[in-house]
Amino acid sequence: MIYVKEEFMGNDSVAIHADGTLDSESVLVLRKTCEHHLKEGKVVILNLKGLLHITREGRKFLQEVKDKVFLENSNPFLNEQNS
Repeated sequence: MIYVKEEFMGNDSVAIHADGTLDSESVLVLRKTCEHHLKEGKVVILNLKGLLHITREGRKFLQEVKDKVFLENSNPFLNEQNS
């Protein structure tokens, strides 16, 4: 389960705070949220500080979006080898 909070930072950027578990189901929610803001031309900052666990699918998603969004507090999750 994931909790997503959007924090609008002016007209051109949004910070998305993700808390909980990033798994195959929650990836869909986070992907949809990020894509929505990217299509509107916003700069997206994805803050992962509140994540407690991330699965293989979650790591794959972060690898896919790392060139499109700014990732904050993600290093431990991107370096994990096991889920």
